[in-house]
Amino acid sequence: MQILSIHLKNIKSHRDTELSFSPGINVLSGPNGVGKSTIFEAIGYAMFGVDAQSFVGNVERFISIGSKRGEIAVVFEVADAEHFRVSRTVGTPSKWLLAKEIGGAFEVEEHKDSKETEARLKELLGLNSGRSLAEQFELVIGPFQHEFLGPFVIKQPTKRRDKFDEILGIDTWRKTFNETKVLTSAIKAKVDSLDSAIGPLQDQVAELSAKKDEHKTAKKDLEQAKNELAAQQKKLKELESLLLAVDKRAKDLKGIETEVEALRERITNGNEMIGKQKLLVGEAEKAHKIIEETTPGKKAYEQAETRLSELREQVKVQRQLEQEVAEHKTRVGRLGERFKVESLSIENTRKELVAEEKALTESRKALSLDNEQKALADRLPEIRVNLEGVRKHLGQLEGRRAGLQEGSEKLAEGICPFFQEPCLNIAERPPGDLFSAKFSELDQERQRLQNDVQKLEQEEKSASQASDQVKAVAVKLEGLDAQMKSLAERRKANEFKDEGLAELQRKQSAVQQQLDEKQKVLETYSRLQADIEKAEKEKSQHQEDRDRFVANQQQAAELDQRRTDLEKFKKHLKQLQDNLVGKEEALNKVGKEYDAAEHEKLRQQKNDTWGEVSALGQKVKGLTTDVSRLFSEVEKLKQIEKDIADKKEQIKGYKEKDELVKFLRNRVFRNVSGYLSERFREEISQRANRIYRIIAEVDEELSWGENYQIVLRDMVDGELRERADDQLSGGQTMSAVVALRLAMLQTIGARIAFFDEPTSNLDVTRRENLAHAFRAIDVGKEEVTEHWYDQLFLISHDVAFTEITDQVLTLE
Repeated sequence: MQILSIHLKNIKSHRDTELSFSPGINVLSGPNGVGKSTIFEAIGYAMFGVDAQSFVGNVERFISIGSKRGEIAVVFEVADAEHFRVSRTVGTPSKWLLAKEIGGAFEVEEHKDSKETEARLKELLGLNSGRSLAEQFELVIGPFQHEFLGPFVIKQPTKRRDKFDEILGIDTWRKTFNETKVLTSAIKAKVDSLDSAIGPLQDQVAELSAKKDEHKTAKKDLEQAKNELAAQQKKLKELESLLLAVDKRAKDLKGIETEVEALRERITNGNEMIGKQKLLVGEAEKAHKIIEETTPGKKAYEQAETRLSELREQVKVQRQLEQEVAEHKTRVGRLGERFKVESLSIENTRKELVAEEKALTESRKALSLDNEQKALADRLPEIRVNLEGVRKHLGQLEGRRAGLQEGSEKLAEGICPFFQEPCLNIAERPPGDLFSAKFSELDQERQRLQNDVQKLEQEEKSASQASDQVKAVAVKLEGLDAQMKSLAERRKANEFKDEGLAELQRKQSAVQQQLDEKQKVLETYSRLQADIEKAEKEKSQHQEDRDRFVANQQQAAELDQRRTDLEKFKKHLKQLQDNLVGKEEALNKVGKEYDAAEHEKLRQQKNDTWGEVSALGQKVKGLTTDVSRLFSEVEKLKQIEKDIADKKEQIKGYKEKDELVKFLRNRVFRNVSGYLSERFREEISQRANRIYRIIAEVDEELSWGENYQIVLRDMVDGELRERADDQLSGGQTMSAVVALRLAMLQTIGARIAFFDEPTSNLDVTRRENLAHAFRAIDVGKEEVTEHWYDQLFLISHDVAFTEITDQVLTLE
């Protein structure tokens, strides 16, 4: 198994870090605080499922400051060269996913929960020891050095033994022995409890026979009571039938008496209503007479009111005209003032435009250029073309001269460079004579061209200056043209404004004409107030007749309806009187058929029979309850009888379990932890001793003694010496701890391991020896141990480790 890479995003100091690892030893180096230990924590969190609180106490401190979520992804390879990626997020909610590489891409495996994900990782990592991955990482594979050193310095032997039993995974047997100690007491207490419970139950079961007899007698009494109840219920039903018919006759009699009383009361009320209605008719006839008398005055009042309403509408029109006349006067004044102001503004603008036009004309005259400068500026493109041609010709001339120079050097010996034989072209004349004339011609031509270039450059400079001056003047002239154009637009706008004055005069005349017309119309309303006073006087004269008409109008209108209602009341009263006679005859007839004494007698008989039925019903109910209760008590006693048998059977089973527990505790659990501890210590001591000798380079034997005590043995003056605990130096203790941990990792079958500053408390020699011991394990030297791991991860500032591996990861 091999970890290939890790990617951390927003994990403590790592905002976005990705590292790749190689087989064998990987050393993480760098200054304090850059996050070396965080790499180990991240692998433990993502790959082994360690809780983040085990590293930082608070999960939020495992995430980078300012971030809400973090994520860790580890890619690893298993024995059959398959690649997997395990990723786990930090924050809520947390996700733990395992993906397999298929066709160059990782596909997430479907797991129902984190337990299934952990089981799959155990299978891939080969760590199916029955313990969680988190425990294996924290105890052996990846504990920080001070955490692994801690158990070795525990003074109490029992606590030290319990801690290392936990690390080696053999503490279960001792825990089982201690925890099963209470089982025998619990079993005995259970048996005693069952025995004490059986005694009272047997006393209760002794009453079972008497309860059965009592239940039989109660059932017989219940049957007899039910028969008596049925006879009385039949008698009660017959009495109820007779009483129902008599009750109907009594009810009919009572109903007729009620109807007779109601009719008599309605007749009395009818007489009263007829009297009141006659009074209403008289009042309506009087009101009708008043209406006839006041109708002319009411009509005159309405005519005066209509005339007054019309005059008030004319007042509104008069006020509207007065308001319009005032507005027109205001408009005439404003238009006159506006005409005066705009005339003055137009005249001032004309004077300003003339002055500005004169100034622009003088500026244009001052910007005129002579023809010589214009001609020179126009020749600038021609001069530049000629200059470029001369420079090009000069460059070609330089190339020809360089070619001749190269040919002169190659033909200096008279040998053809292509055929490597004497050149026939120069056989009669030396090479120097052949090239001298050509060099002279080229030099003369080059001098002439250089003179031409200087002359043209001077002309270009003068023409460029003239062109710049022409352009500057052109820019200024464009500005003057723009100003002249603006001046023309302003003049045009001023003339348009002047034309608008005539329109303003016409508008003023139109408003004055409208004002004169409205004043003429307003004069026609001069007698309006006198007409209003006349109409109000006429209205006041007829006010009384109109008020009397309105006060009596409603009653007069109801005269016909009141007369009709009076006739209807009289007719309805006659009908009620006829109905009363018929009901009184029916009352006399029903009264002869009904006997109140007989009716009361039947009621008494019914009540007596009902009492007997109720008493029998209560008796039957009580007997039914007794029968049910006795049946339940009999069944309960039967169940108790069965419970006694079950408890006796349980006592027998508990006694058998007690024998089994005593056998397991005394023969198995008591001794297994000790046997396994001795076996592990013996195997680990052998491997650790070889590693320790390489690290310490002394003739000492390392042994892991009883209760996991570090023991060093050597010979002093021919005698065996043993040292342990406080007798060892810090360097000896640390060397022994590292050796024991390496041996322990090999023993439990771990293929990877993590060491945080393993050289703490070691001198220079021991640090170098420790590094060489790691290297020896890496290459599998037989004098140390076989190559048992795939990868080791070290955090160290020690240069000794950089010499044993090429994979040094320096974190900045």
